[in-house]
Amino acid sequence: MAVLQIVGNQSGVGKTSLASALLVTASNVGKKVAYYKPFADGRKTDADVVFMSDLSESLGCPAVPTPGNKSDSGNLGPVKAEISRLESEAGTVVVEGPDGQAPYAFDSKVILVYQGASDAVLASIATAGPNLATVIINSVPIHRRDEVARGLTGQSVPITVLPESRGMLAVTVEQLAEHLGGQWVLSTENRNSPVERIMIGGNIMDAGPTYFDRYRNQAVITRVERPDIQMASMCDKTVCLVLTGPGEPTDYIKSEALKRRVSLIQVRTSTHDTAQALDGLLDKADARTTVKANHFADLLARYITPKDLEQLIS
Repeated sequence: MAVLQIVGNQSGVGKTSLASALLVTASNVGKKVAYYKPFADGRKTDADVVFMSDLSESLGCPAVPTPGNKSDSGNLGPVKAEISRLESEAGTVVVEGPDGQAPYAFDSKVILVYQGASDAVLASIATAGPNLATVIINSVPIHRRDEVARGLTGQSVPITVLPESRGMLAVTVEQLAEHLGGQWVLSTENRNSPVERIMIGGNIMDAGPTYFDRYRNQAVITRVERPDIQMASMCDKTVCLVLTGPGEPTDYIKSEALKRRVSLIQVRTSTHDTAQALDGLLDKADARTTVKANHFADLLARYITPKDLEQLIS
């Protein structure tokens, strides 16, 4: 049995994403992992706890305990008792620890999730103490990932450098529609599908498959009176079309979109104005989804060594 405490060097570094990915990874190999966030951030409902409760239930993991208030963080007696109870139900307990401060003072392995310069990471390792099990540097620009990883070789603990991922920054089809104030012409079952990239369907010189079949999980913005572009863009990688301007889509396009499971959203603004209205859309991205938990688990499987990953969940 093991207790893993995930600590971040600052808020928003991906502690909950890592916790969710560990639960998914363990579940995929037939193991149960319990999640516990001892202290909430002061709100009545902690969004991390709500998400992890739903995820734990779906994976058959132990129920997530209700967190206490941060004002009670000086008394760790009840926390230790809760951890002991969870250990009896699951092989591993993942505890979401604090940001920007020392880990909670109970016996656990510590995972440091970091965003920032490599020299600061080295300083954190030097002062972390004997319980530090691994360091995960999250969301490094992909063109710098190899450089950062090379600069951190030879340390006393394993270090994993994860690149920025469009999958973790994606919004959903429904969030895109709400942001643009669009109307549903055709809503398929993919309202919660991720939108990782937005393409403009204009007067392109390439063939439709050449232009539109390059990126997965894309939305395409195009004029409502251009069924030729709409048809060309409805490939397997397109999750929705945003139809711009006055007029209505043809019945043929509606039929094809339904058959290909592509949602249709209509706005009355021009394509240019619609593209400009995308400003601020990424602020709505939320890492607390099952799709992103699985995506982060895939990132771990790709970039962390199998041995190090196995040691975390066993």
